[in-house]
Amino acid sequence: MTGICPTVNNENRPALAMADGASISHGALDAMSARAANWLRRLGLRPGDHVAYMLENRIEAIVFAWAAHRCGLYYTPIPVHLKAGEIAYMAGDCVARLILTGAEFLELWRDVLKERSDVTLACADRGCDGAVCFWSGIGDETSAPAGPDLEGFAMLYSSGTTGRPKGIIRPLSGRAFGGDPMSVLYSHHQVGEHTVYLSPAPLYHAAPLRCVMAVQRLGGLAVVLERFEAVQLLRAIETWRATHIQLVPTMMRRLIELPLTVRSAYDLSSLRVVIHAAAPCPPDVKRAMIDWLGPIVNEYYGGTEGVGVTYITSQEWLERPGSVGRAVIGELQIIGEDGVQAPVGSPGLVYFRGGPRFSYHNDPDKTQQAYSLPGGEPADAASLGDIGRLDADGYLYLLDRASFTINSGGVNIYPREVEDVLESHPGVREAAVFGAPNRDFGEEVKAVVERAPSHAPLVGEEELIAFCRARMSHVKAPRSIEFVSALPRSEAGKVLKGDLRRRYWETQGSP
Repeated sequence: MTGICPTVNNENRPALAMADGASISHGALDAMSARAANWLRRLGLRPGDHVAYMLENRIEAIVFAWAAHRCGLYYTPIPVHLKAGEIAYMAGDCVARLILTGAEFLELWRDVLKERSDVTLACADRGCDGAVCFWSGIGDETSAPAGPDLEGFAMLYSSGTTGRPKGIIRPLSGRAFGGDPMSVLYSHHQVGEHTVYLSPAPLYHAAPLRCVMAVQRLGGLAVVLERFEAVQLLRAIETWRATHIQLVPTMMRRLIELPLTVRSAYDLSSLRVVIHAAAPCPPDVKRAMIDWLGPIVNEYYGGTEGVGVTYITSQEWLERPGSVGRAVIGELQIIGEDGVQAPVGSPGLVYFRGGPRFSYHNDPDKTQQAYSLPGGEPADAASLGDIGRLDADGYLYLLDRASFTINSGGVNIYPREVEDVLESHPGVREAAVFGAPNRDFGEEVKAVVERAPSHAPLVGEEELIAFCRARMSHVKAPRSIEFVSALPRSEAGKVLKGDLRRRYWETQGSP
């Protein structure tokens, strides 16, 4: 077999399965994506052009991604929850020449594209009036390449938690399809032909899409949930005998909050690797996962930019709680406000040196900022905007986003440190800490807390503030705490701290 996975021993081995039972084999995925690639070529798309798609978790999303990838295109998944203005921005920013979507989103896209005669609108469902039919189109094609099979690139967008999402782009390699190596990260996960990777997250996010495609390229099976639900996830692990799974901390918390009788009702013995990333994980949640599943809970830190990655195993984390590991892609550097490398243990901006270069699409200023030192001088390393510190052995500890650092009376306070203390209280499910206006000090520490539903009595503001002051400097402890039923989140599980902070600055004004 040639194509997506030339080393797979049996073309009939499953490559992609939906949790509801629909599946396709490696041979079928290769042939179907090859026909779809020829369809894209027939529509006039050439290597280096851009396409986009807006689909729920379904087989067509992966077939289309592979089709675009194998004919040298840039392809951009667009989240299905976005509104008209947001999708118009992304489709326009990535200069998509073709949009593939489902029947339920056609009217939305027709409205967005009503003045864009240069964009082809295609539908992934049969019988869609007024749109090019994906299935009819590929049904007329053969799987023999009608043009050069070249490596494409998923031009993904950052989460946009601190502003407009940013498209992350790299020059195409120009290699023949199958010629781009997989990330070294997958060697840590022992991914291969016998891997059954369970993906519970939306495929329009970076990590789920990249992992599903990497598993398929390495000969394994990717099982995709239509949406995350804790009990359904456990059932899918048992049913499919999943060996690998990737979670975000919010999913992990939902799992460990299930009653023990529910968790123990499912056979999870097939699991060999549990990977988590995307957001900071409260130490109590991670320790509970390790206690439950064993030392198979591994973590990586990086960004959609792909300029660098750290990795840490369960054993390493238990020795260094709170660390996100050592660099496996790129070389870590911590740069202080003076633009000089910070001493061991001192906080500063996290930079990766020597990793793959990237740029922000249509935004040279942001690209330059990523490759600049705090004072603005050019750097030979890139920062994703996170604050952290390194220990003597090169393990990274993240403190927070630079944009969320609180400056109270000239003292820098890192919210993650305060959140970790708050979340160690049994009455707290999760906390978001940020700077709120203070007339005397510029900013003060504000916490918004989601209480733990199982804890009684409900924890109060004075109790939590006293709890923090007993464990950290009074300067760092929250001055006030608001309780909410649920913290606002993105679909990737990240708390939308910027939205919370913005609300306080807009209602209370500048100090």
